[in-house]
Amino acid sequence: MRGYDPEEESDVRYREAIEALGAGEFERAFALVRTLAAEGRALAIHFLGWLHHKGLGTPQDDVAAVRCWRIAARGGIAGAMQGLGWAYEHGRGVAADPVQAYAWYQRALAHGDEAAREFLFELASRLSPEQVRAAEALAREATLPGVEPGEA
Repeated sequence: MRGYDPEEESDVRYREAIEALGAGEFERAFALVRTLAAEGRALAIHFLGWLHHKGLGTPQDDVAAVRCWRIAARGGIAGAMQGLGWAYEHGRGVAADPVQAYAWYQRALAHGDEAAREFLFELASRLSPEQVRAAEALAREATLPGVEPGEA
């Protein structure tokens, strides 16, 4: 898989997929995104995960969503990192783990996803100081592209 390239967003197939989604043509949107994802496009892989998570154009499947988000996160997609934070926070597609959730939200924020800040602060209010320290350490471990929290 190649990392995120802003130029890939100009591919007409992204626009077509978004238009199909807006028109309620979910199967068509899914097919377009799946084709882009098969080319190893990190943004499309994230989008594919979102479609699996929502069950649009495909049966709802949080395990498949998490699988896609992991790949897209390795490609530098901040939204995929936020998706992994959400999945770990809520135990959807993975076992619930608030420390992992915090680490993924922190990583999403570090990659420019400002929306992750709210999730991070809300989650932090429910964690013990020890859990926050552990999560911060996990997030620091995962500063290199392709490294997930806990893998360093």
